[in-house]
Amino acid sequence: MRTTIDINDALLRELRSLALQQGRPFRAVLEEMLQRGLAGTAPRKRRAPVRIKPLPLGMRPAVQGMSLNQVYDQLEAEADRGGQ
Repeated sequence: MRTTIDINDALLRELRSLALQQGRPFRAVLEEMLQRGLAGTAPRKRRAPVRIKPLPLGMRPAVQGMSLNQVYDQLEAEADRGGQ
């Protein structure tokens, strides 16, 4: 069956590139991707775990161990007190 769809240019380039790499027709690649998406079986790339090294931020002891929201609230309260 024939149909017309609007597709993002970047996605179209990626699908065409994939078809070229695999030496397969664009239509076959597109159908496979649609089937995988509908079945929820899209291939997932395994990524190496990211290691994050914490660095000292030089924060006052009063805010160490607080969440970012708590720090923001504290800074906002200090700004309000200073502005009065």
